[in-house]
Amino acid sequence: MNDRLSHRLALLLVVAVAGSIGCDGSSSTAAAPPGGKTDAAANAPAEPGHFTGRITRADGSPITTAGVEYEVSISGVTEVGENNTFKPPVGADGTFNLKLPQGLFKPPYGTITVPFEGKKYSLWLEPVDPAKGTRESTPGIAQNFVWRLTGARPGTPNPDANNATHWFGSTIRLIASTFRDDIGQNVKPLPDGSKVTWTLKPTSKLIDGSEGKQLTVERTWRADGSGFDNLNDLPAANYEVSAVATLPDGSTKPVLLTDMEDRRYKPTAKVILQPEESLYHYVYLPRQISWAVE
Repeated sequence: MNDRLSHRLALLLVVAVAGSIGCDGSSSTAAAPPGGKTDAAANAPAEPGHFTGRITRADGSPITTAGVEYEVSISGVTEVGENNTFKPPVGADGTFNLKLPQGLFKPPYGTITVPFEGKKYSLWLEPVDPAKGTRESTPGIAQNFVWRLTGARPGTPNPDANNATHWFGSTIRLIASTFRDDIGQNVKPLPDGSKVTWTLKPTSKLIDGSEGKQLTVERTWRADGSGFDNLNDLPAANYEVSAVATLPDGSTKPVLLTDMEDRRYKPTAKVILQPEESLYHYVYLPRQISWAVE
């Protein structure tokens, strides 16, 4: 592709991208997920004129979860000025290969749709060592993807335990109660600096079909509101949750919990994965838990 044609395609691509941005600067399309280097195998050599790749687990092993569906998309401007999106079929082994027309293409993105206990959940895939900017199709475009259940998202070198957007895993939102509806009384807050140890026992397999493990998370409570407000980066599954508070003087108090299904405060609460349909795909959101000490 000569320099003049490359320059013309680049201008067309800029115009196409600008056309998808509203007057207020907001995008009218779903934002592609962040990408970054992973522990999976690097991208294979590109095949001239083709868009190729493979979808695996984070360690590079194949995805064997029954009933999964993939969608990989790549968009760009062809040499004749057409703005197109191409979605190659993905094989059962996670591989895809599609011949592209000559043109300039933006970084691709993909999702995996997973059946879990009678419902479907669609999650972003992480691109492996993604290229930045547009690429010509003539030498070929290779892009592998991985499915992560947990871990810090790329671009977060100092991930915040309280920020759900920094993690691939699911989130349980925790609400400290100031009033208990079930007994009609105000709730005395924990002293500043108290430790709350949360125990999460899986009551199902993980969303990828593997066996889950019991998790223990310790968080520090801050009376000024700067303390924890959720549990993040959990492997997606159903859980039974319990907790105990350790006060600064070393004494302990049981923590009582209530979920969205039952407003009574009890020693344990159930968290069930729930799909939420957004404009572009499904995401999974566990229900929130309200808590108080006795």
